[in-house]
Amino acid sequence: MKSFILTLAFFLTLGSLYSQVSLAPTTVFADANGIGTVYVSNGSDKAQEVNISFLFGYPGNDAEGNLLMIYSDSLRELQSGLGDRIRTFPRSFILAPGQQQAVRFQIRPDRSKPDGMYFTRVKVASNEQTASVEEVVTEGISTQITLKLEQVIAAFYRSGEVTTGLNFEKIEASRKENFLQVATQFTVLGNSPFLGSLEAVVKSASGEVVAKHQQTVALYYEGLRSYSIPLPENLVSGTYEVELLFKTERSDIPSSDLVQAAPITRKISVTI
Repeated sequence: MKSFILTLAFFLTLGSLYSQVSLAPTTVFADANGIGTVYVSNGSDKAQEVNISFLFGYPGNDAEGNLLMIYSDSLRELQSGLGDRIRTFPRSFILAPGQQQAVRFQIRPDRSKPDGMYFTRVKVASNEQTASVEEVVTEGISTQITLKLEQVIAAFYRSGEVTTGLNFEKIEASRKENFLQVATQFTVLGNSPFLGSLEAVVKSASGEVVAKHQQTVALYYEGLRSYSIPLPENLVSGTYEVELLFKTERSDIPSSDLVQAAPITRKISVTI
């Protein structure tokens, strides 16, 4: 007579369809008093144990310019991280089915730090509430599977005057199958990440628009970032113009929370 408990840890992204606990908003900005709030909702039919923790990280890139989260940059953490200045209330709680819990963050100011946008990652781990000992089956062999879900969102704190912008050292484009791959070598200007969106337009030599693409962007320091623009299958060979427009606008974040910058436009020619 033995009871075997198997724990399976699934590290799922925020947008996963399998997530039982949802978060809103998906990016937290503290107010002038250093207070931020995220709402945790339980959309399942089981009570969920929820735990909040913090870790420093930011989106970077691999050698090909693909998005890659960086969690081991101690120098950047000293420069831009919130460290132990951020606290949360509550840190752990039980969330009943269909219920919502407001989780509040409080950030302690540090006047020794220069002006800038400081940030961290908020990790929300959840799993079904563990059954009490008397509820566990003891006859025969039983298996209990616990799914642990982890969601990570960004939290920002604006201190003093903040600015942002982008400088591009190099922009290249090449066709890969039915996509135009645009690689940008960039540096973020100012003292805040560049949070916004990219609008890309591909035009023929006659000025006809043959492709459009739009996506959100989050650029933090410097590096290589690539963007894939879908192309029509019947696109004829020739020379095309690619226009890139970077704006500090996003549909999922209020403009009042975003550090504003003038729109940035770059154009390049590419032979396809």
